[in-house]
Amino acid sequence: MKIRFAALAAVAGLTGALALSAPAQAAEVDVQVAKPAGASALADYTLCATIYTNGTAAGKGCFSSYGDKFTMDDYKSDGLRVVAEWYTDYGRSGECHWSAGADGGQGVCNYDMREDGRVNFRVAVRNGADAANSAATSWSGYVPIGG
Repeated sequence: MKIRFAALAAVAGLTGALALSAPAQAAEVDVQVAKPAGASALADYTLCATIYTNGTAAGKGCFSSYGDKFTMDDYKSDGLRVVAEWYTDYGRSGECHWSAGADGGQGVCNYDMREDGRVNFRVAVRNGADAANSAATSWSGYVPIGG
């Protein structure tokens, strides 16, 4: 499986160490179902991760440090949802689910994160909200919140 991260805008302060493991168990996980977004929603985002399955792009998740938003996009009509799993350096975690399918456009999850914190995320595909991930990217490394 290929994994690709693309910086879409300059981000100051990306000096955090790459985190390679999942966060410690948090008391509560903030799960949101993405709401439809405009067709150009991905253009304003800071860091994106594309998930590949069977050699082709299956979906994309992007985090915007300004606005604390994840924008999700599904590229395959395979019945799997695209999920951004995330956690902060101050103990908060959550998931942004996009289940509208490849023809459903893009979705946005809007969070209210601490502006002085950092977030680490990865993008996965899974069959249902509570199923195990079918595939997932590596963790992004910490990204500053509050651009």
